[in-house]
Amino acid sequence: MNKIRIGTRGSKLALKQAALVQEALRKVYAGLETEIVVIRTKGDRIQDRPLSEIGDKGVFASELERALQEETIDLAVHSAKDLPVALAAGQVIAAVLPRGDVRDVLVTPKGGRVPSPKSGGVGEGKAFAAEKSEKKEEAAAAAEGFVIGSGSRRRCRQAEELWENVVCENIRGNVDTRLQKLISGNNADTAREETRYHGIILAKAGMDRLDLISRQGELFDFRPLPPEVFLPAACQGIIAVEALRDSSAALLCREITDAETALCFLVEREVLSTLSADCSEAIAAWCRRDGERLTLDVMYAGKRTRLVSEAEPEAGLEMARQAAVFVKEKKFERR
Repeated sequence: MNKIRIGTRGSKLALKQAALVQEALRKVYAGLETEIVVIRTKGDRIQDRPLSEIGDKGVFASELERALQEETIDLAVHSAKDLPVALAAGQVIAAVLPRGDVRDVLVTPKGGRVPSPKSGGVGEGKAFAAEKSEKKEEAAAAAEGFVIGSGSRRRCRQAEELWENVVCENIRGNVDTRLQKLISGNNADTAREETRYHGIILAKAGMDRLDLISRQGELFDFRPLPPEVFLPAACQGIIAVEALRDSSAALLCREITDAETALCFLVEREVLSTLSADCSEAIAAWCRRDGERLTLDVMYAGKRTRLVSEAEPEAGLEMARQAAVFVKEKKFERR
């Protein structure tokens, strides 16, 4: 192929991820011509409702998959955690790039309130320790509740388990839009017209790709959450490249895929498949490799388990299926 058309959503983060795929291809195939094609998805068009009300994961993928089928693009770039469990017929994940940071991050206005850890909660002593204030007015404010902007059932469930008096309110939009809503809701001049969020939760990998912490460090405090306590979404931090099966573009992508990330991607997706995961449950899956072993943490509707297997595909897939069954049948360990 002389030219590869790379389809992507139009947000800053999506464009950055597409550029990373473009760069990876150019490193392997000198002189390869590429073009980034922006496609507006249903999830981008509808911003006033939670994802769970408009189709959840498929709202960010279906239009890109249709463009592949119609051959108006050759590759579709996704945040892997946004992919539906089943891909469109005749399409495959042709590559995954090296995984970014899997952690979620609690973002609050600079010097603003932080939630109080819940005594005896999940991961007590492992998550960040909230700064405790002796001021009576701040203690009183904390008793009224800490509002987190998030429409993710996974994030809300874990936030409620980890911190006292947490209330989750839906928030939509790209990263910059969410940060603006966080500031507006805490500004005395605009707070009457905005939902008042005390914090929002964002994925660290996306923040890193946008260089957000260094750019916005004067306005916000960023507190990464330990992934063994605040479990990430399945495939969080992974950039996935979709293509038509056996197409020339798919064959080219073999050279840019990261083997370790691909294995963890496979295992975490198997958890979702076994659970028939949809937007009605709080689900997390985090697989990582340590030498010749794989470790997998899974959460399903608040129930958790951890399993270990050999670091090879069949063993990892079997581990994923076992973990899914354990949490679904309430055979879980709470740490």
